[in-house]
Amino acid sequence: MQSWRDALNADEQADVDRILDSALQVARSNLGHASEFMTFALMTDGSGRVLEMTADDALRKKHLDTQALINQTVTQLRQMAAISRCSAIVSNTRIASTKSDAIEVRIEHKAGAALIVLLPYTRVRFTGALTFGDLKLYSHKSEVWV
Repeated sequence: MQSWRDALNADEQADVDRILDSALQVARSNLGHASEFMTFALMTDGSGRVLEMTADDALRKKHLDTQALINQTVTQLRQMAAISRCSAIVSNTRIASTKSDAIEVRIEHKAGAALIVLLPYTRVRFTGALTFGDLKLYSHKSEVWV
């Protein structure tokens, strides 16, 4: 089976690595200040800069469930696809099989790679300290560049 890395050249791999690093850094920071975080998106522009996108304030006030917010974010990213090379949707999720919370990062590159990365975490009950597990990588279907 072909790895997602095999489908991308070195520059495209760097886009994916850069957006994953940025996504995890922002999510970890957000979790350090609150028990969870609002779904957000990142994209790389034509020059490779990572830009953050947040949900429209009107959407935040509607208290949409996570899947509805992800769907709306996919729609927004599709509208930006012509000026973007890579995108990531970052959300708080729960891994049912391990009963663990996780940071979920859905990454997609316009060259064709699509994957989901999960970073499980636990929070110590009284101190709130975070412990992160090992990254888990899964293939995914394209949603932005379809």
